[in-house]
Amino acid sequence: MKKILLFLSVLLTYSSSFAQIDVTATSGTPFASYATLKDAFDALNSGIQTGTITIAISGNTTETASAVLNASGTGGANYTSITISPTGGVLRTISGSLASALVDLNGADNVTIDGLNTGGNALTFDNQNTGIAGTTTIRFIGDATNNTINNCTLLGASTSASTGTVFFSTGLATGNSNNMINNCTVSGSGATFATNGIFSSGTVNFNNSNNTIQNCKIENTFSGTLASVGILVATNNSTWTIHNNKFYQTASRTYTTANTHRAIQVTTGNGYTITNNVIGYASNTATGIYTMLGTIATRFIAIDLAVGTTVATSVQNNTVSSISLNTSSGAATANGVLCGLNITAGNVNVGNITPNTFGGASPTLNSLSVISTSTQGSVVGINSSSTGAILIQGNIFGGFSSGNTAAIGGGVFGINVSGAAASMTITNNIIGNTTADNMRAGISGTTTTGSSIAVGINVTSAAVVLNVTGNTVQNFSSFQTTGTGYARGIVQTVAGTGAVFNGNTVRELKTGSALTVYTSGLVSVAGIYVAAGTNPSINGNTIYNLSNINTGTGNYTVAGI
Repeated sequence: MKKILLFLSVLLTYSSSFAQIDVTATSGTPFASYATLKDAFDALNSGIQTGTITIAISGNTTETASAVLNASGTGGANYTSITISPTGGVLRTISGSLASALVDLNGADNVTIDGLNTGGNALTFDNQNTGIAGTTTIRFIGDATNNTINNCTLLGASTSASTGTVFFSTGLATGNSNNMINNCTVSGSGATFATNGIFSSGTVNFNNSNNTIQNCKIENTFSGTLASVGILVATNNSTWTIHNNKFYQTASRTYTTANTHRAIQVTTGNGYTITNNVIGYASNTATGIYTMLGTIATRFIAIDLAVGTTVATSVQNNTVSSISLNTSSGAATANGVLCGLNITAGNVNVGNITPNTFGGASPTLNSLSVISTSTQGSVVGINSSSTGAILIQGNIFGGFSSGNTAAIGGGVFGINVSGAAASMTITNNIIGNTTADNMRAGISGTTTTGSSIAVGINVTSAAVVLNVTGNTVQNFSSFQTTGTGYARGIVQTVAGTGAVFNGNTVRELKTGSALTVYTSGLVSVAGIYVAAGTNPSINGNTIYNLSNINTGTGNYTVAGI
């Protein structure tokens, strides 16, 4: 009897150590246990268990090949829905080192993976492989639709620029659509970080559409040698919602190759909703600084959009703050070196429902900071080079700084218009907070030879329709003593037709510029400068406290309009 009991004990111990995936079904085999998630998915694909499926992760597994779940109706698979969650009140981990997908939803529909994060239950998926093509942690492919991943930690280490820890891949007939990633942490595997957090590239005529990424913590997306992106929505996509996510680096990152890095990038499609995201800081609690180090021409764009004109994209209530960038770049046009929002194509509404914040509205200095080894490496709040219809309304800007030595001037721009839009409306924005010198190019008392430039609204291309109304530009400073930079409130340098500049307030502009010429009115300090063109309207503006503080003997000129 003792031998039998011992045998049963050993058998149960052996079984429990290998049977970590418990599957319950409403038809077919009602219950079965498997050693790995792949084994469970293989059984579902063969039709052993059918109907409504519940998968309980009761232990950790190491996957040696992709866990592929096929579409119901393919082969023997026949299920109506699948729910996957951990049990036992402890963290469960599905891990592996695969140069492929750790979990592959291959045409699968109506799958919910819920890490719970309650009662001690939690679920992590970790692909430790650093490979390139095809290496990912969760992949949606072959028209995977109506799937949800909740409350999970998704870890990846792929060094590829064309995949991500979560990968929305190609479709067959409809695209991978109506999927949701909710309340998940997307991060690196151990000490190795993925180049892209979430990546989507669909199929011509079969867009990956109506997917939602919300309430997620997307941390430590990083490559020292490649352009890295937190969420990259590339070709053949449309109408995604990117809502209430946090993008941050938990430690300083050093870049070794000149690239432009991004938190959110969209390169195609219409009708995106990008709202309530926080980009910056060193934690998900908005503490610390997102610090980018290196001695090469590194650049950063928080939100980068090249979208369509059929349905406007909406950008509302996002915050870009607490970012410090070291670079050798002196880029002072378009999106500069550090940019909050860059629009290169399409129709986009920015802040017209709920204001976006770039830097800070509170009395904050150096919220968005560039430390460059080249003069005029610039911080830009919003840049638009789109030829579409652009509405920039009610947004808040403050705490920009650029320039760190006496010989190196800086550059700061609130809104930069570098493309000829069909319609450009810039209205009721507050550009610069109430703290003196909070929009600062150069360093007070030390910047001498570097030419610093500071501009509130800078329009360098003539829009077909241009309205600049009701904006406040305040506390811009351009520090230098021998340089020929400038401080200007609202500038249009290319003549247009019927441009409107009404009801704006420009105040507290300051420069130490040694600029003595005033060709075409481009003086050292100007409240409003307009290359008039045909029938402009410049009415009801309030301009005061403009100053050139250079103590030299030059003919330094300050102009209201």
